[in-house]
Amino acid sequence: PLSIQVHPTKAQAEEGWAKEELTRAHQKKELWNYKDPNRKAEVIYALTPITAMCGFRPLKQIIPVLKLLIPNGYAKHFGYLDTVQEDSDKLLAKLFEDLYTMQSEQLVQLVDEYIASLKKHEELPFATGDGAFLESKGIVLSCYAAYPEDPGLFCPFILHVKHLHPGEALYLEPRTLHAYVLGNGIELMSASDNVLRGGLTNKKVDVKELMRILEIKGREVEKAPMLIGRSGRLHVLTPTEEFHLMVLKSGTYHINERRSIELVFVTEGQAVFQSAAEKRTLEKGSCHVIAASLASYTLEVEGTLFIADVPR
Repeated sequence: PLSIQVHPTKAQAEEGWAKEELTRAHQKKELWNYKDPNRKAEVIYALTPITAMCGFRPLKQIIPVLKLLIPNGYAKHFGYLDTVQEDSDKLLAKLFEDLYTMQSEQLVQLVDEYIASLKKHEELPFATGDGAFLESKGIVLSCYAAYPEDPGLFCPFILHVKHLHPGEALYLEPRTLHAYVLGNGIELMSASDNVLRGGLTNKKVDVKELMRILEIKGREVEKAPMLIGRSGRLHVLTPTEEFHLMVLKSGTYHINERRSIELVFVTEGQAVFQSAAEKRTLEKGSCHVIAASLASYTLEVEGTLFIADVPR
């Protein structure tokens, strides 16, 4: 699985980049929180079944699970959650920060109780019945051996666990805590390397900066809507200025409504590209650039390819 992570907004990235200016000269790049002053949004389109974690569950969904799985630890460390009133997101943020700043000895005790409870509660599923997706329990137990003292082990019950079937997509705006746990997909994102990690990793976790960047609100995360355009291409709708993803299955596409330079990536089969000036075969695994100046072209697809362009 990829590490639990979050990406900043443009304003947060600019502030963080400026704040670290003096330290970059004598610090290894992998220790920088910010690699550039740009925001980072992303979308993932499932090629196979994908299990992902993203966004916080409402606190009222989390409390019963904590009481079930860590009854002793809950009473000792998180009893304040029973006072939840209107401002539940504030308590949710406190819960998350308390887990991530807990002393090592206390965290190990909490994790030990947690893992023992998960193994005991056989009614909690490890995976879906067909085995295609991991459930919260399966994510925890799959990651425990590699990260036995990581507070991120609690995230599968604190974050939403989303199951993407092939052909479904998930858009993640900046400030959304997430991790791709299992499966393969096509990912398209803003031109930025800014990643702040939040667990299930051996890399740097800066809890203070993580808390500054995160949006901690208990709310649902919806899958990305899609529509078919006039050329027949499937458009994955994402509210971004930086990127736009299209999917082309087997068929013939006459494309004359162009907005920008395009990247074409063939994942299955092949495609024949033809314009007024040339004709070429695009093979599986190859990526091609189509200049913005080209007025129109035709694609004959036998398989699947993806096109990325820039909205206008």
